[in-house]
Amino acid sequence: MDQYSGQHERGPQAESISLAPIPGAEADHLLLLSDEYMASLYPAESNHLVSSESLRTGDAVFLGAFLSSSPDAAGQPAKTDEPLPGSEVGDCIACVAARFYREAEYAEIKRLYVQEAYRGLGLSRKLMSAIEAEILAEGIDCARLEMGIYQPEADALYRSLGYRDIQPFGEYMVDPLSQFLEKSPLSACTGG
Repeated sequence: MDQYSGQHERGPQAESISLAPIPGAEADHLLLLSDEYMASLYPAESNHLVSSESLRTGDAVFLGAFLSSSPDAAGQPAKTDEPLPGSEVGDCIACVAARFYREAEYAEIKRLYVQEAYRGLGLSRKLMSAIEAEILAEGIDCARLEMGIYQPEADALYRSLGYRDIQPFGEYMVDPLSQFLEKSPLSACTGG
């Protein structure tokens, strides 16, 4: 996976932001915030949320955007591909996942979420580009997702990335509060 590292100013110290797989509970706080937000928009029967555990096990990939407040010895932003000692690797501030449905030849995008303080930095696009690259690396060139109708920013993002309306897929049923999107074929240069 291509690594994204960028400098982001927060107070007196520059922080780098790196994308890496989420091996444990690093994003659970984000999923709780996402759950609360979705519950404020939709009734329980229209929320199709999955747990962090289900995204770390089984046929899925779960990616996070992590803060690092300490550059490496060469002054470069710290990478999160390898564990770093102490407090060099900071909080997970954004996440996205893909579940693979190999027999049906698609992956479903799940749980894209960026912590409010870090919105507007292009992290959603970077995460989508990275997750689409992971999907392609698995030999799948179709990504689908379900999302609610009361999220205009997310709708605009997905459509700007080439996602188009489709009928309900998998185990989803028609729901007036849901919309279903697909991008196929995926390309190696996704997300911008």
